[in-house]
Amino acid sequence: ERWDVSIQLWMEENEFFGCDVQYQEDDYAWAKPLPLDKEDLLLHLSEIDPEERVRQSSAFKMYNALKELADEMTFAGRPVEIVPPGSSTHGIFTKAAEIRGLEQICVDMYDAPDFVDKLLHLVTEKNIARIKAWHKLTTGLDLQLPLAEGFHFCDDSLQLISTEMYERFVLPCHERLYSAMTAGKRRMHLCGRSSQHYHTLRHKLNVTAIDGPSPFVDHGQYLRELGPDFSFVAQTDHSVLANGSESQIDEMLRGLLSNEAKIPGRFQVMGFVTRHTPLRNVEICYQAGRKYGAIGQD
Repeated sequence: ERWDVSIQLWMEENEFFGCDVQYQEDDYAWAKPLPLDKEDLLLHLSEIDPEERVRQSSAFKMYNALKELADEMTFAGRPVEIVPPGSSTHGIFTKAAEIRGLEQICVDMYDAPDFVDKLLHLVTEKNIARIKAWHKLTTGLDLQLPLAEGFHFCDDSLQLISTEMYERFVLPCHERLYSAMTAGKRRMHLCGRSSQHYHTLRHKLNVTAIDGPSPFVDHGQYLRELGPDFSFVAQTDHSVLANGSESQIDEMLRGLLSNEAKIPGRFQVMGFVTRHTPLRNVEICYQAGRKYGAIGQD
């Protein structure tokens, strides 16, 4: 019925928390850790006014500019809708790690566990308030929580830590976030080598869908182990898709689409195409998906 144009600024949260964001030509943006000691960092985070911080953000200004540009715009006879950011988070632990510094937060988990508890708690509560602020400032209405529909968020930096450390520090914050946001299904995105957390997420957090696992995960094994209501949205290796040979792309899809993983309704494959990915490689990937994706076909 309409064309949704989403604003995806991966550093929007970092800016919300006060980080200096670095934008690079033809590369990811990244944010510098806040140069504050433990107590000053906690004080800084506690004093953030969510509505004011969102209102002053570059993401909010971009949203309003695009809304003005798209006013009464149509394409193929259908209206163009600008979708605001701020409806979820790129990760409680991930953002805390970027705010504090990736190496430093790992040291803190051993040397200053009480500080890490306070930091993660603040990041969680401010993120919930940030989501509410975005909703109020873009709709004029208070967000009615918990949502009836499900809730999805990312936490890519979980690959840095063990299951024990996840359960000790992060699990309570994830439970707090899910409980605040939704009465429906829980889904999470994880990049990298995070399979050590799958059983914990499923059995202790009631996550029933994970997206992001790459070809190095044995999807069939986890689909068997995690129960009939659990599903994956797996991802291709984006570097192989962009730079691989025909045989490498074909082998990647064959590995992803094993007979054990091809369970209807519980397994999908997706991928990201950069502007440098040859269209021929996209075609090879698609044809390999057709070839190996049929149920009952090796």
